[in-house]
Formats: sequence, C-alpha cells, structure tokens
Amino acid sequence: MIIAAPRLLIDGAIIGPGGVVVEDGRIVLVLDHAPDEADVVLTEGVLAPGLIDLHNNGAFGIDCATAAPADFAVLCQRLAACGVTGFLPTVITAPIDRLQAAAARIDAAMRAPAGDEPGAALLGLHLEGPFLAPARRGAHRADWLMAPDAAALDALLGDAAMRRVLLVVTLAPELPGAMAAIGRLVAAGIVVSLGHTDADAACATRAVDAGARLATHVFTAMRPFHHRDPGVIGVALADERIAPCFIADAVHADGLSLRLGFAAAGRRAVAVTDAVSLAGMPDGYAAEFGGGPAMVRDGAVRRPDGTLTGAVIALDEGVRRLIAAGIAPAAALEAATAAPARALGLTDRGRLAAGLRADLVWFDDAYQVRNCWIAGVAIRPVARPVRRAATLPLTEAVRTDLDDLDMRPSAAIIAVLLAQEAAAQAALRHAAPALARLADAVAARLAAGGRLFYAGAGTSGRLAVLDAVECGPTFSLPPGVIIPLIAGGAAAVSGAVEGAEDEAQAVTGLLAAHAIGPGDVLVGIAASGATPFTLAAIAAARRAGALTGSITNSGGPIAAAAEIAVVIATGAEVIAGSTRLSAGTTQKIALNCLSSTVMIRLGKVFGPYMVDLKPTNAKLRARAARIVAAIAPCEVAAAARALADCGHEVSTAIIAVRFGLGADAARAHLARCGFRLRAALAADGRRG
Repeated sequence: MIIAAPRLLIDGAIIGPGGVVVEDGRIVLVLDHAPDEADVVLTEGVLAPGLIDLHNNGAFGIDCATAAPADFAVLCQRLAACGVTGFLPTVITAPIDRLQAAAARIDAAMRAPAGDEPGAALLGLHLEGPFLAPARRGAHRADWLMAPDAAALDALLGDAAMRRVLLVVTLAPELPGAMAAIGRLVAAGIVVSLGHTDADAACATRAVDAGARLATHVFTAMRPFHHRDPGVIGVALADERIAPCFIADAVHADGLSLRLGFAAAGRRAVAVTDAVSLAGMPDGYAAEFGGGPAMVRDGAVRRPDGTLTGAVIALDEGVRRLIAAGIAPAAALEAATAAPARALGLTDRGRLAAGLRADLVWFDDAYQVRNCWIAGVAIRPVARPVRRAATLPLTEAVRTDLDDLDMRPSAAIIAVLLAQEAAAQAALRHAAPALARLADAVAARLAAGGRLFYAGAGTSGRLAVLDAVECGPTFSLPPGVIIPLIAGGAAAVSGAVEGAEDEAQAVTGLLAAHAIGPGDVLVGIAASGATPFTLAAIAAARRAGALTGSITNSGGPIAAAAEIAVVIATGAEVIAGSTRLSAGTTQKIALNCLSSTVMIRLGKVFGPYMVDLKPTNAKLRARAARIVAAIAPCEVAAAARALADCGHEVSTAIIAVRFGLGADAARAHLARCGFRLRAALAADGRRG
C-alpha cells in the first residue's frame, strides 16, 4: 500500500509532499515526493505517526484499574478513533493486592488475541503511586500511600503478572528508601518517573543520577518552581536526561506554562492526557475513581472539594490544545509521537521511518483525525484516490491554523515564522543526498573546463545571481564559470519585472548566445517547480547535451525534467504563497551548499580555509595573511610579505613560505599538482 500526503511529520518537522510505502504492517519506504500512483491519496492535512499516550487511566466510562479484557478491547478501539495507536494503561494509588489484580487483568488483555477491529496497543502498565508524597498527593487517597521500602517492592516485583506488564512507576524521590527503590526498579527494566513530589532540585538530581528518566505531569502535584528552589520542575526542564511529561488539556497547566515548558524542554517534551474513566462523558457525569467520588466539571474531572482528579480529553484533543496555546504543530505532534517513544525506548514506533510499524494518523488542516492505521490496517474505510486534472503546488497551500495571524502580537508572529524556518531546515536535510549528487556532478563538469548555469525567476533568480557573484571573490573564480540567468534580465535583480517568468522563449535565446553544450551543467531553481522560464531553460539545456539539475520546493514538472532533482519540501508558507520566506531561505542555503561543495571538490578550500581567496580590500588582505600564517606556518608579517611577492595568491604564498621558493617556482609547483594545495604540500616543492 502506498499513501500519498501533502505533508508529513518527519523527524520533528512537517514537510511535504511525500508518501509512505507499507508492507506487512511495516513502513518499508518513506518518499520525499508525492507518488504518481498511490493507493491512498490524502487531500489535506498531515500524515503523522500514531499517537502514544504514556498516562491514560481510562476513558469513555472504562477504568484501567478495574477493566476486564473485553473493556480494554473497547477502550483500545475508541482511542484508535482518536489517533492513539499505543498507550500505557495507568493505575493510581491503591492497596498492593488491588494493584496486583489490575496488573493481572492488563496482562490478560495484552495476551488476548487481536479482535476484528483494529485498536490501540496496550504498551504496559504505568503505576502512578502508591509511593507519593502526602503533601502533593492530589486526588490520591492518603490512607493508601506508602513508602517504597523493600517489602513493598518485593510485593510488587514478586508478582508474575506485574513483572510482565509493569513499565513505568511514578514515585516521589524524597520518600525514605526512594533512591534504593529507583535503582532496583531501573535494574528490573522499569522506567522511573518523578511525580507527586515535594522534592527540591538536589533530591531530584540525585534521583536522575540513580536512573529516573521521566517526570509525571510537570507543574501539577509538585513543589512550585522558585528561582532559588527550582525543584523537580527545574530539573525536569533543564536536565537533558529527563523527559518531562505535560498534561496537554491546558487546564492542569495553563497554556502559557505549556509554552514555557515546551520552550525549555525542546524535543524532550512529552504530551500526555492523564485522562480518567470519566473522559468523554458529559459535564456533570459522576462516578467513582481512585477510591473516591469524581465528577466532570469545568473542563476536567474533580473531587467534590474541587481537587483536580484527571483530564477529559484524548490525545488528539491534547495536540489541538497545545497548538491553540501557541506551540508549533510539529512540536505538538512530536510530543505525542516520537518523544514518548524515545522516552520509553520504543524503537519500533513513533516515527515515519523504514522498518517501523505502520501506525499512522491522518490529521486534516484543523488537526482533526480523519483516519488512523494500526500496523497498516485502517480503522475507517479508505476511499479510492481521485485524480485531479491539475493541483496547486504545495507552496501555494494555506495554513488554516494561522487564520488569526494578523491579530497575534509581534513576538508570537516571529515565533511562528521561526518555527516554520526550523521545519524548512529539516526538509533541507532530507534533500541533502540529492544535493550532494548534484554537487559532485557539477564539480566534475567544472574540473573538465565546463560551466555552471543557473536559471530562475523572481526570488529564485535573484538568489542565483547572488550566489554566482559571491563565488568570484571568495574562490578567485574567473568570470564566465558560473553564469546566472534571471527572468527579466538585470532589471529583475533590483526590482520586479512582471510577467518575465512566463517568457519561456527568452531563456532559450540566452543559452544559445552562451553556446551551452555537453560539457556544461544547468541548474533550474523554482519554488513552485513549474516556472515556465526555468522549465524552458532545463529543456533547452538538455537539447544541447548539458547536464541538468533542479532545486525546487514542490517537485513539479521542473523536478521531473531535470536529471538530478533536489526537492526541498518546505510545505505551506506562513504567508500563503510568499516563497521568499521558507522556500527562499532553503534555496539560498542549498545554493550556498552546492557552490561551496563544488569549490571544495575543486581544491579551492584547504580544511576550513579559503585558499583561493581574492584579497581585494584591507579586510580580505588581513584575512589572507592569517590564512597563510596558519597553514605555512609563519608569522603574520612574513605571510603578508609572501602574499605581496606572490601577487596576493594565497596558495602560492603558502607554498613559497613552506618550501622557501620564489613566486614563479611556487606557482609552477602548484601547477604540477593540479593547483590543489593539499597535494602540493604533500609533495616536496624543492625537487621541482
């Protein structure tokens, strides 16, 4: 099965278009372009890995502490409809015998044969208690709390079903015996999470040193952050060894606090629900939970005295609320997919990558779940793809999550722009292999005496001109080696020339005037992948026998026409269609990388030094002297004299100083070594 999507969540960034190939319940290939022939074509939104909830006490009237296997089957199916493909059934504080009984039921549910309807996977048991601080117990019953002493751990770990299913234990590290308990639990392969705690930062750090790796619902039921006493909150946000979990309902923690937490934790941030059995039930619904009465009220589940008892959301709603709080969609999605998988060491899920389970979720543009696949099996019927006669390039797509962009404060607007640029950088990383192939091909042509032509219109053309101009002084490249062709000519460099990009015939004449031929290479640059000027340039170059490459942000006919296509799938712009933003930024970087790599391959760089620098002003002459002094090596003053004697040729001056040669002899030695400084330094120039 092949699924084509306009955007995908890949390595923490939303990029696209692209697709995934699924066989036998696994992803076998991730495509960096929208496949022409796909079994499933997603018409909008994002294809993401399945959501993973590390803290779910139940939902839809089903309590993980008391559920039978049949109940779990229903819960798993209901959660799958919300995009959750795996979760930790969580049981809160209770007497040991009740915890053991819950573990036995979860064990039975995990061992039960799969039903006809696909559902979320039970990944293991999360015990939230009973080893919690009384002062931070929240809705947990005080009379059921206990210290994590050897006897309590013996009772837990001595139970066969508990040993099979127990995956996470939340505890307060300041309790007597907690450090020894952390060590014992970690040695048994159990992840320890710090939560319901009054610990200070020093105690929390000792717990992390002992092996704790999670923090349960950061900000909630723990000592408040203080700048002189940051507590577990400070450690969870600052210590790279900890994955901080945040309840994503924006009730347990305010949206601003969530933004702060995500900003501090970065890709370590994990989104959880802390949903309880009353989740999904109407306001006013009441039931027993955790040994006491609870009711859905004011957007959460509460005890009669108002104590927060749990959340009423599934994780897809958590993703939407994180986005509404100002967290970038890619960050919100990663916190519900790859981050929890990393936190638990689950290497078979959480990402769109070859070899992983095909647990997938299709979100529409409003981040509502449209469909979900469990090991490649869809939970809802999949319509056959409908081919459109023509579609807009993805760079013309509109981000509906930004409908209020103009109403946001400037700091928030800049944050959105920077988040999109970060996503664009990830897209550029995925294009790196194709960019490297293009660089090697260009270097081979130039080494044989060929030329590099750029062709582009608008921003793409101006970036091409800029790259060509900058290569001259940086690498002493003579005129006519890199030739930029911009639609509209020189006037288009400093101003808009309307309609120039549609003049396909103009570029054909330009290439003919330059006598482009088989020894040359032309790279067409266009965000849309369909600019007529650029497409015509590639066609004309191919007719002349030149090698052709392309740099686009949407694939399109230009990528299809080029022999080496670099597709940087940056997706929709923050300002729809304004490709001077993410598309333009990545094109600039790609051109920098392309030309710099070519120059390195041609021997114009030695290590990090530009050894064919043309020192045309005082700043560059000083830089050239420092380069000669560093490589020769010699004093800067001696380097400056050598440069003057050698006509300010950096490589020549280095050879002259290294071997005590005059300028002509140094230049001749470089010529014998193909003008490659490293080879010339390896050979004894005095023997020439």
